[in-house]
Amino acid sequence: MFWCGLCNLHRGKSGRKGWGLCIVLLGLALPAVAQQQDLVLKGDVQGAQNKTYFEIPFTVPGGVHRISVDFHYSGKDQRATLDLGIADPQRFRGESGGNKSHFTISETDATPSYLPGAIPAGEWRLIIAVPNMRPQVASHYEADIHFNPRAEDAAFTTQPLATGTRWYRGDLHMHTAHSDGSCKSQSGREVPCPLFLTVQAAASRSLDFVAITDHNADSQYEQLRELQPFFDHLLLIPGREMTTFHGHFNVFGVTQFMDWRVGNDGLDLNAVLRDARAKGGIASVNHAEAPEGEDCMGCRWMPAAGTDMGLFSAVEVINY
Repeated sequence: MFWCGLCNLHRGKSGRKGWGLCIVLLGLALPAVAQQQDLVLKGDVQGAQNKTYFEIPFTVPGGVHRISVDFHYSGKDQRATLDLGIADPQRFRGESGGNKSHFTISETDATPSYLPGAIPAGEWRLIIAVPNMRPQVASHYEADIHFNPRAEDAAFTTQPLATGTRWYRGDLHMHTAHSDGSCKSQSGREVPCPLFLTVQAAASRSLDFVAITDHNADSQYEQLRELQPFFDHLLLIPGREMTTFHGHFNVFGVTQFMDWRVGNDGLDLNAVLRDARAKGGIASVNHAEAPEGEDCMGCRWMPAAGTDMGLFSAVEVINY
C-alpha cells in the first residue's frame, strides 16, 4: 500500500508556516506481521487456588528493548478468572487485571496499565491473581512472550484500521507539546499543545493517518499507544523529526531511541540512516528548500558530501 498525503507543517520555533507533499511511504498501514513467540509459559490452575496469587518466572536475555505478552486461559464459561500483571528484576511494572489479554512494554512506551522504561536482563515474573475458581474447575493458561517484536515498534495497533485500495489522506509531519507544537489555551495564550488535541484535530478533519514527528523525541509514543484504541478511524504512525545542523528529516516506524547528533564532531549521517533501516524504519527529507540562517537554524537541506541519498525513501516536495 502506498500513501500520498498533504502534510500541514507546524508553526515551530522559527515562526514559519508551510506545507509539503509527502510521497511514497510503504507498508505502515498494513496488518502487523505475526511473529513467533520466543517463550511459551503453560500451566494449570485448580479450584484449591481460588483467591490466591502465584508468579511465573521467565528469563529475559540481554539486548531486549521490548517485551510483549499474549495471555489466554480456559474455563471462562465456568467463571474461571485469572488476572495478569508483571514485574522485572527490580520493580513492579504493572497489573491489568482481567481487562487485557495482550500488552507490550518497551523503553519508550507501554500498554496502559504498564510502565515503560529500561528492559533489564534477568528474571522477570508474570503475576497471576485468581479471584475466582470453582472447586471442581481446572483452568489451563498459556502466556506467549515475544522479545523485540517488530510489529509493536512499527505501529500502535495489532490490527489494520482499514483495508482495500483507495486514497488515504493524512499528515506526516506534525508537532505537539513534546517539542515545539503550540496552540491557544483556554484564555487565548500560545502554549505547548497537548498531544490529545493534535490527534483530535486530525480526527475532526477525517484524516486516515497522522505521524507525530516531534523533534528528536520519543516521549510522545507512550500517549500515542494509549490513544490509538480510541481513535480507531485514524492510524497513529510512530515518527520523529531528526534535527541536525545540516537539515531535518523524519524517520517513521521506529520507537527505539535514535541518536540525531550529526556533525563534524558527531555521527555520520549515513550511519544514522543505516541505523533507521536496521530498526525497520524509513526516512524522509523535510522542507529541503527552507531558509537557512538564524531565521530557521538547520532547516535547509545541506548534507555533507558523501551522503547516500539512496538511504531516503521520501521527500517533502512542495514547501513555502
